Amino acid sequence: MSAATINVEDLTKSLKDAAYVAVGFGVIAFQKTQVRRRELEKQYGFSTESVLEQFTKVTDQVEDRIEPVLEAVEASLDQLEERLPEQAREVFKTVRTTAKDAGAQLKTLLTEMSRGQAAA
Repeated sequence: MSAATINVEDLTKSLKDAAYVAVGFGVIAFQKTQVRRRELEKQYGFSTESVLEQFTKVTDQVEDRIEPVLEAVEASLDQLEERLPEQAREVFKTVRTTAKDAGAQLKTLLTEMSRGQAAA
């Protein structure tokens, strides 16, 4: 196999694995945040509402800061996609779509969890 040959199955598996790992890290980070929130609530007597208000502010700040990074990553992925052979390009598009869908689902889950916590 030459250096220019790409194993499409390996590429697909690697990209899917990367997407799943990214989503997993997001879920773990959110869970750790929730555990820490509960600990702080107990320790300092914070109300759930004030913690959620702060969490929302932090989330908004993170989204503002991460947006340019995501745009740069998307631009890099666009360039990479253009250089791939046609068959690999189609697989790459599928994996990117799957990763975007997973990210959207994670964001929805986090939003629903925050709303659920606010109601508790």
